[in-house]
Amino acid sequence: MGDAKSHILIVDDSADSRALLATRLKALGLRAEQVRNGREAMRMLAEKPFDLVLLDIVMPEMDGYAVLSAIKSDNCFHDIPVIVISAVDEMDSVVRCIHLGAEDYLPKPFNPTLLKARIEASLERKHLRDQEQALMRQIERERQKSDNLLLNIMPESIARRLKAGEQVIANTHDAVTVMFTDIVNFTNLSNHISAQDLVQRLNAIVSKFDELAVRHGVEKIKTIGDGVMLVCGLPLPNENHARTMAKLALRLQEEICKFSLFEQAPLELRIGIHSGPVVAGVIGSQKLSYDLWGATVNVASRMESQGVHGRIQVSEATWRLIKDEFLFEERGRIDVRGMGEMTSYFLIGEIQPG
Repeated sequence: MGDAKSHILIVDDSADSRALLATRLKALGLRAEQVRNGREAMRMLAEKPFDLVLLDIVMPEMDGYAVLSAIKSDNCFHDIPVIVISAVDEMDSVVRCIHLGAEDYLPKPFNPTLLKARIEASLERKHLRDQEQALMRQIERERQKSDNLLLNIMPESIARRLKAGEQVIANTHDAVTVMFTDIVNFTNLSNHISAQDLVQRLNAIVSKFDELAVRHGVEKIKTIGDGVMLVCGLPLPNENHARTMAKLALRLQEEICKFSLFEQAPLELRIGIHSGPVVAGVIGSQKLSYDLWGATVNVASRMESQGVHGRIQVSEATWRLIKDEFLFEERGRIDVRGMGEMTSYFLIGEIQPG
């Protein structure tokens, strides 16, 4: 029984009763503190953690019923077990205390063996409750980690649908804009720095891109090596998806210049953008992935891979949607692998009002 960590509060207006209980508790290897009335008890409970309260009923100012009611109605103290030890042995008093939340009730003068058994049982139940609550807190922390991880790999609305038990998630979105980015010559440059330094620098870049994407209301679908794939217009529709993506692309070009792998060697970004319909859904069972499929994705990828260092290449479809709001330079017709010849444009900047 001798758990030195168990902390007992004795609440009794009789000095002799307090002293007798304290002696019994010390013999059981328990720490005890004493107060002589209910108000002192509530103050002591607010100041220190206790594992059990031994409570008298008849006390001046604030009797044991009021103390018991206050303990059980306060979320901070509710789980502390209370054993009433009182000379009031009428059945009505016993029933009242049990209804108020007392763990047990012993008449005075108490039987030492019975007191020991009741204290041990109360402390054991308290220990089990504490373990259960700690486990529930751990489960909640793990659930929150799981939720956060899910939100890191897919949009919040899709994560909610998965948590709700949907087995197949697939949707067609008629009007979105997809963007691919790639850091020019990053792979070749990375051969000249340590792996740790490489990951740290790439993480800084991608984290900044993530921040800007969130700020613009754009979903990052995935990181591909040193590039990212983003989409605007899903899972929630956005009638300004092309405009939003164009603004983000310009912002990313500004931001990449602040990074370098070597001194005096700022990095360059190659960006490709295309607008159109896509299919979006979740695949996998062990490692879930939210992804996009369709010709729109393929064209956006080609706009990037067949683009020019440091420039934003957009398809004619995207250009038509925002040509009155942004400045463009026509590149002309290019042979897009797997797509044939297509007209493309370089996004230069945004047209300023006035």
